[in-house]
Amino acid sequence: MATLISDSADPADFQVSLEDMISDSGRLVDDELSHYASKGTPFIAGDVLFGKLRPYLAKYWHADRSGTAGGDIHVYRPTAGIDSTYLSYVVGSRNFVKFADAASKGVKMPRAEWMGLRELSVYRPDLRTQKRIADYLDRETGEIDAMLARMDELTQTLEARRRSVIDRELMPYVGVSTARLGLVAEAITGLTYAPADVVDLGGTVVHRSGSIQNSRIDRSDLVRVATSIPERLRLRNGDLLVCSRNGSAHLVGKNALIGAGEVDETWGAFMTVLRSPNNRYVRWYLQSTLFADERSQYSTSTINQLTIGMINRMEIPFPDPTEQTRIADHLDEVTGKIEQLVAKTAELKNLLIERRAALITDVVTGKKQVP
Repeated sequence: MATLISDSADPADFQVSLEDMISDSGRLVDDELSHYASKGTPFIAGDVLFGKLRPYLAKYWHADRSGTAGGDIHVYRPTAGIDSTYLSYVVGSRNFVKFADAASKGVKMPRAEWMGLRELSVYRPDLRTQKRIADYLDRETGEIDAMLARMDELTQTLEARRRSVIDRELMPYVGVSTARLGLVAEAITGLTYAPADVVDLGGTVVHRSGSIQNSRIDRSDLVRVATSIPERLRLRNGDLLVCSRNGSAHLVGKNALIGAGEVDETWGAFMTVLRSPNNRYVRWYLQSTLFADERSQYSTSTINQLTIGMINRMEIPFPDPTEQTRIADHLDEVTGKIEQLVAKTAELKNLLIERRAALITDVVTGKKQVP
């Protein structure tokens, strides 16, 4: 049904990286896509892209234009007699994703390999039926996608409300009571390690960008290394873990407080730890639009980053310790209620995503006949 494109090309004007692909949706992120300087795999309109790294994430996209795909993305080109839209639904089906996951190699960084995937047996009706199936799924998934879009809009509204609450607490101190961040917190760049240092068992946990989800530590995708860790690079209770370098500008600055469960672990080179008794307050500045506006200064064509120098020079609103505690307590309470609504919306969204995946799978396997 498809051939794997294995050519290499210089980056095109339109580039797609793995982090630009949204799991279980067949879509790309709405934000600005990542930019990279290394070569990629060329694709054309009608090709199907699939994220081969951690294939269980079900990242796929039916290309509507030409471009280049970054590392860890397979590019499939439909063979004669195969409708490209139908192929995209096959790649997005649970059967394909489960097979890719089972056939992947590697524990911490599993990757699907074409030699295994090409052996998957799939339902292949005639071209006319393929087009009828594709049209049906376009209609049905379109309705689900519209509901998912409304869920996203609600989430964005709640997140905007959250930022507004944070800004309202910080704005009175802008230009009135300020401090350079480098004078109230120590910024420490993370550990540099070699691929050979990564181990499946034992070693020391290294936190990377993926460890921060929704301003909290997420331990679902951890890496361990067997190497010497300087005491200064071991996490302490109350440290503030910050993403300081990322291909996506909006991810720079995301942060989470370290708790007892992360003590003595470490963090990677694209991360920075702020070590300060003021972190319960400082974290809110990094989640404000005040910081977001300042962050835009650090975007480049190749990488978005917060260097130690940039962090140290930041002038932040900085009231007295008593007021900092009041602000932190208040924001913990108010944003906590908003986050509960965001979590409920996410639950409903997950149900729709599961319904979408099940429908695609039932149809492209022939289990469900289309009208």
